[in-house]
Amino acid sequence: MSYKVLIPARLGSTRLPGKPLKEIEGKTLIQRVVDQVKESKADSIHVATDSQEIIEHCDLNGIKAVLTSINHQTGSDRLAETCDVLQFMDDDIVINVQGDEPFIDPKDIDNLASLAAEKNANMVTLFSDLKENDLYDKNVVKIWIGSNSLVEDFSREGHKLDIARAKKHLGIYGYKASFLRSFVSWQQTHNEIERNLEQMRAMDNGEMIFATESVGKYHLGVDTEIDLKRAIEIAKQIK
Repeated sequence: MSYKVLIPARLGSTRLPGKPLKEIEGKTLIQRVVDQVKESKADSIHVATDSQEIIEHCDLNGIKAVLTSINHQTGSDRLAETCDVLQFMDDDIVINVQGDEPFIDPKDIDNLASLAAEKNANMVTLFSDLKENDLYDKNVVKIWIGSNSLVEDFSREGHKLDIARAKKHLGIYGYKASFLRSFVSWQQTHNEIERNLEQMRAMDNGEMIFATESVGKYHLGVDTEIDLKRAIEIAKQIK
């Protein structure tokens, strides 16, 4: 099985400006993400960014990066452009690893690619157990999984479906390159806008999304100064 990893990264975060270049125990956030991905079985790894500063940082640290348009509205748009720049084939499996996940488990990346290949799926994603304090937190996206690893629904509302079956969605995706190219050409749907969940565009267009459970220990997206401090503490512990 072969697959490629793309890591979208931008400096313009509203809650933590410049976050890809924030330092975590001697390495920048983006360096840590790339180092984790290097432990996977990916054929290639590229950062996709609209920032010349990130490009220069990647060049200095031996990280392959692609400069994309500054006009993209979503990370999916940025990834689709990168697929074209790198001339990915339509059947290539592309894993989207978020640029703010410094402790992503390489096995999760491999398992996601395996799921995409096994199901011949256009789109796959990850989940973990939902903690009680996350149940009514609208920043935590919930996911419901049916038989055969098929996703039934996503919601920020804990009571959307049977709460006992709700899991925590992790925003790491795998796609066929052909699907990603099509996806970004579709109009936003009502559910996507209302729930503020881009993946609803796929479901509203009849696409099947499959999910597998994460085996990783840490599920930390660095979005705020508090997250950054927590990441530094974790990095100290796992040295």
